[in-house]
Amino acid sequence: MSDAPSSIRSGEFPVFETSDFAGEGSFFFDLVRLEDRDDIPRGFLHRHNYYHLLWMTRASGTHMLDFAHLEVRDHSVFFLSPGQVHAWTSSVKPHGYVLNFSTDFFARMFPRADDVARVPFYDPMRGNSCLYLSQDRHDDMLPLLAEMEREVRDRQPGYRDVVQACLLILLTRLGRLCPDREPSGGAGPHQTLARRFFMLVDSHYLRFETVGQYAEALCVSERQLNDAVKRAMGRTASQVVQERVVLEAKRWLSNTELGIGEIAYRLNIDDPAYFARFFKKQTGLTPGDFRRQHCRPLE
Repeated sequence: MSDAPSSIRSGEFPVFETSDFAGEGSFFFDLVRLEDRDDIPRGFLHRHNYYHLLWMTRASGTHMLDFAHLEVRDHSVFFLSPGQVHAWTSSVKPHGYVLNFSTDFFARMFPRADDVARVPFYDPMRGNSCLYLSQDRHDDMLPLLAEMEREVRDRQPGYRDVVQACLLILLTRLGRLCPDREPSGGAGPHQTLARRFFMLVDSHYLRFETVGQYAEALCVSERQLNDAVKRAMGRTASQVVQERVVLEAKRWLSNTELGIGEIAYRLNIDDPAYFARFFKKQTGLTPGDFRRQHCRPLE
């Protein structure tokens, strides 16, 4: 990643607010072929404020997603939620598709918190960020992608409904391949509350200072919230919030050259020494040791 902009190396991840494939007008959903874009793959670290799906028909390289390095190969599919930091490379010209869909589009497909459990890779409690498909499974799903491509290109009346239907079928079929799918009995009330809490943590972990604030936002008591989270996730609500802070710290440590004090400041932690102690307690490593182990360029 030697050609990354200096702003990235200094810790300022570029953030794509709306898809640059969508053209004029409000962004809702778009799809392009990988082989038609000279600016893909993007080997510099960046975030999206929308859902991002990479469908690799042909590719070979590495995908850095948060602090994990994943293999990029033929028939792989990558799923990114808003806010995740990633970059990827390919030693061959990639072929396949990029699908971008806004949070509003996602909410239209999955209006209830429980609905997202049908697609584990976008379920914040059970996310699977990558699938490697067989040739047959890859080929079986290509007609759905081709149909969405036609609808996006032609924009006939009702095309958004057709796209939504095709995308829901695609995500559902991909979700069937995940080993940790939701049990057939569905989610109970405690799982529903825990999932709503988990999603709220992801957007408010830097704003809310206490578990009580989350409970108030969810219109439950703090005791009810803790009980639901512990039953669904085996952890306390406070531990879930701490894990989210640690995840963001890992992102900065593994993907940037920011100083420890600056990272602590960005996480609303005033004392760098306290941050170092907190991080070691959560991970077993000092921030410096974690950075040395995980900070490496894309291969």
